[in-house]
Amino acid sequence: MAVSSWEPAKTHNTLDLPALLACITQSEAGAPGPLGESLTEAQQQGGVHWMKQAAAYWQAADVLGDEDLQRMIRFFTLAEMQLPGWDAGKLSPVIYLVRMLKQRDTFAPELRQWIKANTDNRYLPNGALV
Repeated sequence: MAVSSWEPAKTHNTLDLPALLACITQSEAGAPGPLGESLTEAQQQGGVHWMKQAAAYWQAADVLGDEDLQRMIRFFTLAEMQLPGWDAGKLSPVIYLVRMLKQRDTFAPELRQWIKANTDNRYLPNGALV
């Protein structure tokens, strides 16, 4: 009788900023078009966990500058629309990242307009009203 070893499922308790920023950089460098054309299948499957994390998970991103937070906001706004399984509704990371920019008083009206023009998620950019 053969005995195999059990390995627990990979958990995502902390934000892997380098992996996230690498995905964003790759998506920005790709051909204009859907994110699915510039991200690998592994990136698409491996990154889906980002979409429904609690607010505390995103605190690690607070070390980033405003420009990187804006890149993340744009990436997640488009990812939710273009990548299968990346829908997040009221748990969208965009909401938490926008809050960071608001706390810094650097959330521009132009970014709000861009978000609204590129999503059908009614919770973006501010989250649930209640």
